[in-house]
Amino acid sequence: MGDPQDPKAFPVKNVWTTVCSAKDLKPSSLKAAFGAGQDILIATDKSGKVFAAANVCPHIGTPLDQGTVEDGAIVCPLHRSAFDLRTGKLVGPWCPAPPLIGPLTGKLKSPRELKTFQVRTQGGNVQVLLDVNAKKRFDANYWRGILDAQGKVDGGYY
Repeated sequence: MGDPQDPKAFPVKNVWTTVCSAKDLKPSSLKAAFGAGQDILIATDKSGKVFAAANVCPHIGTPLDQGTVEDGAIVCPLHRSAFDLRTGKLVGPWCPAPPLIGPLTGKLKSPRELKTFQVRTQGGNVQVLLDVNAKKRFDANYWRGILDAQGKVDGGYY
């Protein structure tokens, strides 16, 4: 295998990862969970069907678990952007709230989708299909950038 700091040393490896108990979920609710080094949002629709997404709003990175589930969409608690439970696609306007400020901050970033994950209920647990190497790849790129900025990645200095 290559250099342990090389992101290529950590290929995509999707694994069903238990993130919470199914009995902790209520219809039309959001629950923050953690799996494989990633912050995950578990959402349920009004019938209790389970969905999974990244627990971070694509607008400015705020957690979505304090938001709501409305009409089949996850609604951001800060700017009221809504994302389809199944696909993560934007439903309705980008950053409609609060008046004036929301649309203004929405211009800082173009509309984006919410990352979604495959999810299943198995043996009373909620499992999400997660790349268990994603955090390692992120960390390898992060530290490589820090070291490169200091001239230390290849052992040389400027």
